[in-house]
Amino acid sequence: MAKVEREPVFLSALLCLCLGLSASCGAVPSEPNDHVAVAFEGARLILGNETPALDDAVLLVEDEIITGVGRRGDLTFPRGVHRVDVTGKTIMPALVNLHGHLGYRRGTSYAEDNYTRDTLIDHLNRYAYYGVGTVVSLGTDPGNLVFQIREEQEAGTLGGARLRNAGQGLAAPNAGPGIPSMRGSALGVVSEEDARQKVTALAARGVDFIKIWVDDRNGTVEKLRAPFYRVIIDEAHAQGLRVIAHIFYLADAENLIRAGVDGLAHLVRDQEMSAALVSSVVERNVFVMPNLGVSERSRHETPPAWLDDPLLLETVSTELIKRTKNSFGRRGGADRERSSSSYDDMERSVARLSSAGASIVLGSDSGIPGHFFGYAEHRELELMVEAGLSPAEAIVAATSRPAEVLQTVNVGTLEVGKSADFILLDGNPLEDITNTRRIAGVYLRGVELDRVRLRLSLSADLARNLDEMELIRTFGLMGPMSR
Repeated sequence: MAKVEREPVFLSALLCLCLGLSASCGAVPSEPNDHVAVAFEGARLILGNETPALDDAVLLVEDEIITGVGRRGDLTFPRGVHRVDVTGKTIMPALVNLHGHLGYRRGTSYAEDNYTRDTLIDHLNRYAYYGVGTVVSLGTDPGNLVFQIREEQEAGTLGGARLRNAGQGLAAPNAGPGIPSMRGSALGVVSEEDARQKVTALAARGVDFIKIWVDDRNGTVEKLRAPFYRVIIDEAHAQGLRVIAHIFYLADAENLIRAGVDGLAHLVRDQEMSAALVSSVVERNVFVMPNLGVSERSRHETPPAWLDDPLLLETVSTELIKRTKNSFGRRGGADRERSSSSYDDMERSVARLSSAGASIVLGSDSGIPGHFFGYAEHRELELMVEAGLSPAEAIVAATSRPAEVLQTVNVGTLEVGKSADFILLDGNPLEDITNTRRIAGVYLRGVELDRVRLRLSLSADLARNLDEMELIRTFGLMGPMSR
């Protein structure tokens, strides 16, 4: 909340860097004053739900919780309130991302060996830096680390973006994630009884979702069989859990929805989603993550302008940006035309889903090579707007709606009783969705992140340039046909 006197941020961050503590330092907040109410006055409030924004408004925060929302002059302040003038700025809820992959990128490598506590905390800090308040690591998390970190965050002893997870997802043997270093994170299912037992075990560990992969990856692997995923869905529902499916083909989406799947982690990518499929999505209340950011990149013959965004350069090295730029334009001719056509189908699918009133939610797939933590979520918002959503609809899809899907976090809107997770912006994203990137401040649990100090801490990783270009080129992570 309100800043207090402390050591100079540069010296503190430099000490952190010198000691090699960039990950373990945790997300760096300003120190809060205990039991002090703070009133943010004069900003435009985007509430995160479908109600209109409030101009010249007040957001009142006490002990990490929002206790007042209204127009200036309509609220009564408690004694001793600290008043902060934010006239001309916009406040919106922190983003909620239902699809990330944490733990594998570190330094110059992208490998299973990188999956450590320090790496996970580093990634959560990166999300927080960009105003992503909650992220679901979706199905690529072996062991107990994600559960331990979740417990520490709930106990208030660890900061960063709130972490939720699906543990280890389920697939046919050796047919989970397309990136080889993640391949072992998925649990192979060999029978209906095996499927039931694995779901029961995941439920006992306290996962937030069950993730499944139903994809043959261009005929190179076995697809999870329908009898198996039907058992997975039935058992998950019996355990009070919902199932999110990685899909590629329209026919699989149709069959999964008939089987009762709860969410799709991607759009259909072999053709435009049919009117019948869109209707079934709406009728069965299936939530859909467009995941456009991973697929749109193969449309570009030259590096896109967003790679030169100064905001991205705040946490990604210039060398890595250079290598990522060099990966563009490698898919030419008929291959690029197919990818571009596929992406056009995806945009039309988003427009159809939106027009039909489907539940579209943010799921950026950040954390895979070339898809940067925190920044990818803002790029995904821009792409959803380009595909036909209004800026207001895209903000709902990235705040209240995924929070409603997640159910286990009290975030997503600026409402009384909600956790004070919000972003202070220098621009109005209702006029231009890219204004979500004009970040003046990030508040999680009512405490302002010291983004200057956090940026310097995260920059320790920039010297260890990750060669993502080779991964992108080798494993086909560049376009709509990527798997």
